[in-house]
Amino acid sequence: MMQSVFKPPLFKAIFLSVLMPLVVVLAIFPFRELFTTTDIVMLQLLWVTWVAVRSNRRVAALTTLVSVACTDWFYVVPYFTFHIENIEYVVTFVVMLIVGLVISHLAGELNTKVRDVQEHASNSRLLYELAKKLNELDSLDEQKQLFIAAMTAHLKVKCDWQVTQTNNVMYLNEQLPELGGIAFAKPLTSEQQALADTACSLLYQVHEKTLLRQQSAAIAVQAELERSKNTLLRSLSHDLRTPLATIMGASSMLADEEIELSRDVVKEQASNIFEQSKILNQHFDKVMELSKVNKLGENITWQKLNVSSLISEAKARRQQQLSDFKLTINAAQNSACYGDETLLEIACANMLENAARYGDGTADMQFIERENEYQLVLINSINRNNETSQDEGVGLGSIICDVVAKCQQGQFELTLNEQTGQAKAQLIWSKQHG
Repeated sequence: MMQSVFKPPLFKAIFLSVLMPLVVVLAIFPFRELFTTTDIVMLQLLWVTWVAVRSNRRVAALTTLVSVACTDWFYVVPYFTFHIENIEYVVTFVVMLIVGLVISHLAGELNTKVRDVQEHASNSRLLYELAKKLNELDSLDEQKQLFIAAMTAHLKVKCDWQVTQTNNVMYLNEQLPELGGIAFAKPLTSEQQALADTACSLLYQVHEKTLLRQQSAAIAVQAELERSKNTLLRSLSHDLRTPLATIMGASSMLADEEIELSRDVVKEQASNIFEQSKILNQHFDKVMELSKVNKLGENITWQKLNVSSLISEAKARRQQQLSDFKLTINAAQNSACYGDETLLEIACANMLENAARYGDGTADMQFIERENEYQLVLINSINRNNETSQDEGVGLGSIICDVVAKCQQGQFELTLNEQTGQAKAQLIWSKQHG
């Protein structure tokens, strides 16, 4: 890579290389009887060294030539001429010229390398900041806007994003020109071109990483949907199979002409059919409620809700099932949350219904507000007498609560503690829309 060359403004270069050597010799001219020619040469070399460090080698070399000429003109007999009578002055001036040029060369090399290091550090810092900020964005459009702004500010060359195939476009990926690339308003230096190539490669890698992250998220969502479907089918299979089997058995017994049944047995089987039919009807109501939740989840209505009123309305939805249910609410009277009122009422009603069906008839409900989420926590004692079969489904009530939570960027958790004999249901949803 070619080394960068610092070019000072023309006026500054003339001032350093021509005017200042004259100022130096004129400043000490009244005292020339006090200095030897060697002393004057040393003072001039001091200025040459300063110019070499502060400027580039060309300006320092010109300063050396002017300094030699000024010293000869003002301090060598005959004065105010470039004629040299004493040969020793020739040696002095030649040595001064050689030393000045060597100093200029070495200082220029040092300045060039320092500027190269600073430029490389600046480029590295740009790439680091770009990688950090680009990875925080999820869309290619946002990444391109940040990329264009950063490159324009760093290179001080106006640029924009092009999707058409032209000669002056630096593509994000040469094999995928449809992704587009960056076009600069004027030609770049080799160093700028290398930086732009590296930055484009970085943007493409971040874009690929973003796509992979999105694909991974989509796969995770699909897996979650499959899990939910399997859970729903398992629950429906169990919850519908049991009452159907009872109805089929009782009805087949009543329809069999070869079996003589007493009036009490007929009444008992008819009662079984009626009770199991009620259970089936409840299951179909749950299926319809789940369908309603899925429909409402497509268009969430976020509003401010009073927590106590929300729980009261949820309890009213299950008035018959919760007629003898005792609920203690641990929430301030003015506690409020944001969310979809209908969805939260449905979820809360199902939590209370499950607690009443499988618990001892009492429960405590607590409202918790955290920095990024709300929680409704229901704790009740498990009814030990309500034994269930090993292959029983999880119940549509819990599935409905889980769907409601996911519609509002949250989750539903149900924990059964066999040691303490308590069940804990947590409905958690995000407050970011509040």
